[in-house]
Amino acid sequence: MPNPNRPEVLPSLRRACIAVLLAGSALLLLACGGGEDRSKAQIRLINASVDHGALDLYDEQGRRLKAAVAFGGDAGYAEVDPDDADLDVTRAGSTTPLASPAPVLAEGDRYSLVAYSNGSSLATVVIDDNVGAPDSGKTRIRVLNAAPDAGALDVYLTAADVDLADAEPAQANAGAGTVSALVTADAATWRLRVTAAGDRDDLRLDLPALTLASRDVVTLVLTPGAGGVLVDALVLVQRAEVTLRAGTAARVRVVAGVTASGAVAASAGGVTLMNGTGAPAAGAYRLVPAGEAGASASVDGRAIDVPAAALTAGRDYTLLVYGPADAAVAAWMADDNRLPTVSGRAKLRLVHGLADVTDAIALTLDFNPVADGVAAGTASPSAQVDAVTTGALSVTAPGRGSPLWQADDQVLAAGSVYTLFVVGAESTATGILRKDR
Repeated sequence: MPNPNRPEVLPSLRRACIAVLLAGSALLLLACGGGEDRSKAQIRLINASVDHGALDLYDEQGRRLKAAVAFGGDAGYAEVDPDDADLDVTRAGSTTPLASPAPVLAEGDRYSLVAYSNGSSLATVVIDDNVGAPDSGKTRIRVLNAAPDAGALDVYLTAADVDLADAEPAQANAGAGTVSALVTADAATWRLRVTAAGDRDDLRLDLPALTLASRDVVTLVLTPGAGGVLVDALVLVQRAEVTLRAGTAARVRVVAGVTASGAVAASAGGVTLMNGTGAPAAGAYRLVPAGEAGASASVDGRAIDVPAAALTAGRDYTLLVYGPADAAVAAWMADDNRLPTVSGRAKLRLVHGLADVTDAIALTLDFNPVADGVAAGTASPSAQVDAVTTGALSVTAPGRGSPLWQADDQVLAAGSVYTLFVVGAESTATGILRKDR
């Protein structure tokens, strides 16, 4: 049996001890981030833009730090010199900057650079990923509103069955492009709801189960839905994963445009949208489950055919019921309620719901063309027009000696979105100028 006191054994023991000490030191270095250059900062690119496709991130030397980051972001970090942190965000494969942030970074620290759509441009916000962890059983949470079109938002974390009328927001009046202060919540599974600021009835997102883990620091990045009003959420765990939590609802409204004041009723996805309202009328948007609409409609109690439609989560839709009251038809149209991208402008479109005009119709504002070639049961694309307080609107069709409908002294406010529905019979055409946003 070997004797550890014999001289020939001691060198072997010394070598074994040294090896153990070196291995322990290596593990300690890894635990402390020893694999990183502590003179550098670490940054990751979170793509929260639904409009710009995949994105690349470059440093000041033209070195590509992150490549083809798709919507939803990238959990991986890249090293950057904190004293030389002039960055460029480009479309994937391009070197033309969409945004050129110059964040203030510190050696050894980590950051998330969130890129999001702001009108037609790309904006960025830096999130500090060096926040101390909360106590066991707690989560620290903050909000970044990266959905400028949605306006200011309130964020609620509640139990599943709590009525919003009895709740207070965890984050109130979250403005676009700003990161809220951190709040501490119990680590648990919460129901997350987002509303328009100050309006509990204007629900923009409803997630029945959002799990917040013990000692995590979480940033909720609110991103825009396709219609411009509803929102989704990117859940950023500090120095860890990025998860997209998308909404599951669309918004639908009904416009009653039949002749003879016919009473219109309609539903979609099990949600009543209009209940015997006499035409002409434009209902409010209602949240409807995304997917097959399963819509039904009637006029004066007589059922009419409603085309099948697949509703996309986050989008807005109008179901137009128009034509003679005793032979009404229904048509779907997608609504673009994103805000104007040009300061001082409004958005305006025309919907043709006239019962007995088979020709395409056109719209002018102060004699300037806004829309033309609009067929029955369809909507024109939205046009950006100068805001006015005494605008003259006119709807025409070929071969008529006078407008089908016209109105003076119309207000189109800057930053707002409008739809003009022209419905009824040609001889008694009604224009419904609806402010959608």
